[in-house]
Amino acid sequence: MKKILLLVLGMVMFVFAASPVRATDAEKIIEEADKARGPGDSFSFELKVTSLKPGRKDGISRFKILIKGIDKSLVKFTYPKRDKGKVMLMVGNNLWIYIPTSRNPIRISQQQRLMGQVSNGDVARTNFAGDYIPTLLREEELEGKLSYVLELKAKSKEVAYHRIIYWVEKDTFNPLKSEFYTISGKLLKTAYYQGYEEILGRERVTRLVIVDDLRKGQSSIMEYSNMKIEEFSDRIFQKNYLKHLR
Repeated sequence: MKKILLLVLGMVMFVFAASPVRATDAEKIIEEADKARGPGDSFSFELKVTSLKPGRKDGISRFKILIKGIDKSLVKFTYPKRDKGKVMLMVGNNLWIYIPTSRNPIRISQQQRLMGQVSNGDVARTNFAGDYIPTLLREEELEGKLSYVLELKAKSKEVAYHRIIYWVEKDTFNPLKSEFYTISGKLLKTAYYQGYEEILGRERVTRLVIVDDLRKGQSSIMEYSNMKIEEFSDRIFQKNYLKHLR
């Protein structure tokens, strides 16, 4: 009887060892990695986006971004001068833009290109948790760092990308690289997370380089600065209030 129990126990342990990592574990990895891009539930930061194209002058835009919780964000356009006064609002997966010359906010999609290789969703959302279902595929070395490799699948068609392959450093949970895919499975672009600095008690990304995999030689750089914890009224995250923002 004892031998039978030991045999059964051994088989159970083998099954668990051979099983894929539970979804909850993959979700935990994503949640920890998200902390490298944002310090909490309510914060702000400034963003500079540089668009690079061969033979063209670099395009530069600047934004002030306010985040509340995992599903509310406000993006104020601050540069160039022609864009000042524009505001993007995201609540859940709903996204609007207010343009001073228009009477009402206009509904837009996360997938739409904002500039260069940067989509509206890249700017308005700083986290993957909540929008994607993660699966841990494997562990491997990337740039000499042992990393988790995860597949993220969109929970809804409204999110910015259908599928993402995501490399997260195992020791620190710092994001290292993302590959973004279309519904048809084509590689759209690749992002590299760089410039880690100690900010508000944790190493955080200050530079994101996005390489276009469809248009050779084109890329964009997102630079994050002046990140700080702030509290915001729910009122400013209402589309009817956008025209009152300055």
